[in-house]
Amino acid sequence: MLSNTQSNFENEIISQAIRLEDGTPSIIWGANSGGYEKYQYFITADGGCLAIDTVINEFHKVNFNDPYDPQWHIVAVEVNYEDHDLYDDHTGEKIEAAYDDIEDDYQSGPEDFE
Repeated sequence: MLSNTQSNFENEIISQAIRLEDGTPSIIWGANSGGYEKYQYFITADGGCLAIDTVINEFHKVNFNDPYDPQWHIVAVEVNYEDHDLYDDHTGEKIEAAYDDIEDDYQSGPEDFE
């Protein structure tokens, strides 16, 4: 029987986003990626979302490659560019977006249109 760590690396999606560095899971950073890897989240078989930090924190404890456990089985990875209402289904914490919410950052006034 494979350990959770070994099984997780058999998941092609995970193995493209996470690596082991001295036994500790960490993000695989791209050479010219713009740092978007930090905003990745994983989609599970039941349609849930898991932040990359959640997967890293649970990496040795949870088998993310088990199709019989859809709340943990990772089937896709995406980058959260602008969804400011995206939450991690395990921790309940907000998954940070790569771009700020323009409505929060910019308050226009009449002088902006003169």
